[in-house]
Amino acid sequence: MVETMIDPMREKVFHVRNMAGIITMRESVRKIAEIIGFDLYDQHRIATAISELAGNAVKYAGGGTVEVHPIEQGLEIVCRDSGSGMTMTGVSHGLGIGLKGVWNMMDDLSIDTGKDGTCVRIRKLLR
Repeated sequence: MVETMIDPMREKVFHVRNMAGIITMRESVRKIAEIIGFDLYDQHRIATAISELAGNAVKYAGGGTVEVHPIEQGLEIVCRDSGSGMTMTGVSHGLGIGLKGVWNMMDDLSIDTGKDGTCVRIRKLLR
């Protein structure tokens, strides 16, 4: 079920466990970005970036949460999972290319990872 009335100034938390959850979350966050005042291009950059982060959480950690925090200058989004952390050891695919794309689409990105999970924080500012 997708919310019909979205309060863009209220923090939202989405629990993602599968592709259906990612699609629902992506559209809700894109709508929040639209209401806040992001142009169409930035709405899609934000939606693409969070789809990549949530997809990683589902694929590598079995799911996670996406927190959407409206800030005075735009949006801050935090994706958390409780997987075993990010490492390049034994990686034979991907090699962080998706995260590089997220970095290029957003204004800020930080990653905190360890044996208890990963937290990726991104920001997109209104222009």
